[in-house]
Amino acid sequence: MNSPIYPMTFIPKKRNFKLYYLAFPKPWKELLIQLQVSAYKKYDPEYYMKLFGLKACLNGWLDEVVNVGNMKANSDDSRWFVSLNEPDVHKICKIMKIWVTAEYELNDKATSETKAIAEKFKSEIDPDVLRYGITSEEVCLFNEDGTAAVDYAFDAFALYVANSLNGKTIPFFGQKLTFSNCGLKKLVSQPIEYKGQYYSYGLEFSVQTTPPQRECMLLVFPSVKRFVSNAWKKKIYLKENINALVKMSENKYRVMKMKQRKNIDEEKTEYFRDWNYADKRCYGIYHSIDAFPAADEVLKSPEIYVGKNAVPQILLPYKFGMDFTNMNIGTGVSVKEKCEFYHQLTPLLKDIAEPMGEVQSVRAIHYKKPDKKQFEVADIQKMRRESLKVCTGRDKITLEIYGHDSDEPLKNAIMEDICQYFGDTDGSDVKIEIEKRSIGSLGDMMNGKSYEDHLLRIKRVQESVEKSAEIKGAIVILKNTSEEKGDPKAALRAGFADTNRLTQFIVPDVLDEKAKDKPSESRIHGAVLDIFRQFGYTEFADNRNTVKNPACAADVIGVYAYQTLRPLWAAESKSPTLTAKILPAYVTFNVRSGQVKVECGLFDESRRSYPEALIAFSKLSRKDDFVDKCNQVARGGFVTKLLGLRDLYKESDGLVLVSCNGLTRNLWHGISDTSISGYNMKKPFVPEKIKIGNSISERTEAFTDSHLRIIRLREGVSTLEVPDYYTEINAKGDFTRASGVYRHKDVFWGIDLCPNNFEFKDSYKKCRADKPTLNFDECALMEYYPLQLRGEDDPKQWVGYANLLRELMPENPSRQSVRLPAPLHLAKLMSEYFLLCDKEK
Repeated sequence: MNSPIYPMTFIPKKRNFKLYYLAFPKPWKELLIQLQVSAYKKYDPEYYMKLFGLKACLNGWLDEVVNVGNMKANSDDSRWFVSLNEPDVHKICKIMKIWVTAEYELNDKATSETKAIAEKFKSEIDPDVLRYGITSEEVCLFNEDGTAAVDYAFDAFALYVANSLNGKTIPFFGQKLTFSNCGLKKLVSQPIEYKGQYYSYGLEFSVQTTPPQRECMLLVFPSVKRFVSNAWKKKIYLKENINALVKMSENKYRVMKMKQRKNIDEEKTEYFRDWNYADKRCYGIYHSIDAFPAADEVLKSPEIYVGKNAVPQILLPYKFGMDFTNMNIGTGVSVKEKCEFYHQLTPLLKDIAEPMGEVQSVRAIHYKKPDKKQFEVADIQKMRRESLKVCTGRDKITLEIYGHDSDEPLKNAIMEDICQYFGDTDGSDVKIEIEKRSIGSLGDMMNGKSYEDHLLRIKRVQESVEKSAEIKGAIVILKNTSEEKGDPKAALRAGFADTNRLTQFIVPDVLDEKAKDKPSESRIHGAVLDIFRQFGYTEFADNRNTVKNPACAADVIGVYAYQTLRPLWAAESKSPTLTAKILPAYVTFNVRSGQVKVECGLFDESRRSYPEALIAFSKLSRKDDFVDKCNQVARGGFVTKLLGLRDLYKESDGLVLVSCNGLTRNLWHGISDTSISGYNMKKPFVPEKIKIGNSISERTEAFTDSHLRIIRLREGVSTLEVPDYYTEINAKGDFTRASGVYRHKDVFWGIDLCPNNFEFKDSYKKCRADKPTLNFDECALMEYYPLQLRGEDDPKQWVGYANLLRELMPENPSRQSVRLPAPLHLAKLMSEYFLLCDKEK
């Protein structure tokens, strides 16, 4: 039997808290509405105001802020501001004035009218007026059954826990870590130095619920933060802003945004950095800004400001791609470290919260890939060819490898990898034909990144590469151009799509002096498997490998939604109407046949094969009516599709998988914890009716007379909605590896099969104190909740099937599973073919 796991979760124990409230004065709101109407011509006071900047400033520069409310013309603002301590009205007023200046007066689009209203509003902001709106009360945050009693329970409790640990010191593998506040519900340890480089440990807290009971749990998320400690380049280009941690006082850091700007003259473009205006002025509320160093000074000489004796101490978090600095500190927090954190925090929180305890496995069975111990290599290759034929429905696949003459060794290595994976396909049921092609100048840098630059390159591809009657694959060897503004990848992908070709790019990387002309074998193998994934290839799961689980006969439909799709042709426009907010798509996958079909309201046909859908998305995203059509498709949410699936699977088995996030909850309110807690259950996981649709088209429907099941997923650590965890210690003193499905009340948590890499292995045995350069990997939990089953169903079989679907994707050689089940994984990767201003979120 699998050993248990221990979620890094506590159950709230302290229930009663004192909360302070602050009302927003009515005359101020009237002026603020005038300001919004002047600044945003289409603003309607019946809708909530745009106050994101104000919330960010108040949350970022005040202590113990629980909530800053939204406001509109008829909103109740008596509890606009909620805090764990008495609001400091003087600081609040100063921050509000800073925000008004930054938002409405320094804005390039600000009119004289807007500036005049802004000045009038600032003149009315008075702490003595604001003070009259302060009230307080003793509040019970949690009911006896553990559910939230008030709306503020989640933020208030997590904030209280973080504040209670502020300034506390814990022993940690021979070190002493002292934690300081660094933002709402966040803590950071003092920087630790290793050979001139610095890192810290971070802790973040979140209160979440699980359906259907909605009992509250406190989740703890440890992390390692690495800081820029040197800068060896004189000319620095930042891909994105840096959220610097600035030490304000003992045990307190605040975030200041470092922004990149540019000066353009006739001869050249120069980049420089500056501090965000509002952040710097808010810093000035507490300290003089006269002596505060310029952003460029900090970026070019970070070693002066990162040390413990630096005044001010300014920590610049390191991110991958910062090529102006050296970073040797490793990534990740090991399982061993997570266990130690949890055990050190438990006594510190004993009066506030108590440990949740272990969670047991339900022994869901993994997909068994054939290995060399059971089969001959030739037999495994034959199985793969059989699967390729069934998945794609083709007896021939043509691949073209594009590159220069100097890339000949890499071309040969790609061909060798294909041969080793599938074997000799001559005379088999499916033939793989491989052709070498010259890329010529198609892979050269473009002059810029505008839509016109892309169109020129797309046209050149169309003129240089003949259009194919059947879909082919193109593996394109390119130099590393990701750092440069004329990167041709997106244009090449679109151009090749117009010639009926799928594309996979591979960039050579130098492993050592003896391997200059080819990337690592794993990179080559990953690229090869990914181009076959684009044809719809998945690992086979026929009768030789599929477990005895009746759920495995069901079609699986991944319900997916893309958001913020702004086509590249709209890049120069400032109009927000040229961005499609949402686009739903549906990927149907049958595990026994491997067939993948895609449905989307943009398509003329009801269904397309996976490769056909990729090429269609590329073409459709370049059409003038793309945004309008996306908006039309999204208008009804998922209602029509769900009702159609209910009828389609009246007799045969079907399974809907939907990832629960802010986007999908907006389209389908019925998958939220709040909605689920209100369902009348015939038995666990069998509601009489469920809600489908969004606010425009919501309705309640019964699915009990259909064979369609629905499972809701929530992803792990990155969303702060699903717990982190550690495992048991074995007889050797190491932590046991965990995989499979685990059950906590009515929710299930799935863990990947153990990857075979050093980062994962080290995570179960070592800690950063052993060697700070080590990288630690983990298998994050995936949460499953069966939203709709049939009365006779065994829930662990259906959840086990959903989790099994993560193990059938071939394109990640270093891990045996992907993050999402196959149909959702395939849906997510389709976004690569949209030609957008920025990547789909």
